[in-house]
Amino acid sequence: MSSRTGRNADPRRTIPLNSSAWRRLRESVLASEPLCRHCQARGLVTPATDVDHVSGDPSDNSPDNLQPLCHICHSLKTASDHGKAVSQGCDADGLPLDSNHPWNRGTVQPLMARNQKSLES
Repeated sequence: MSSRTGRNADPRRTIPLNSSAWRRLRESVLASEPLCRHCQARGLVTPATDVDHVSGDPSDNSPDNLQPLCHICHSLKTASDHGKAVSQGCDADGLPLDSNHPWNRGTVQPLMARNQKSLES
């Protein structure tokens, strides 16, 4: 019996990542949705290369819990899921790409609008 390492070390993982079962499941997800779901949400067209467990639970391989992502989005999501601070940069207008950034949740926009009005006066 070999010891599990890396991503396969999570005891919740029911399908080893190096198994033919995972390769088939991964290919099925990517074939049904070939573009990165996170990039698409930002208006970008990027081929998906990775399959992510939406909930972070590697034992749940149901179709609703698997999403196609590009490698960059998958790495950022995984780092964030593990509690690391993640920065996605800004769009062409200087607004943060991170949907969880306060500016994208509507909490900072009213303050920015008030500041803009005071600058215009």
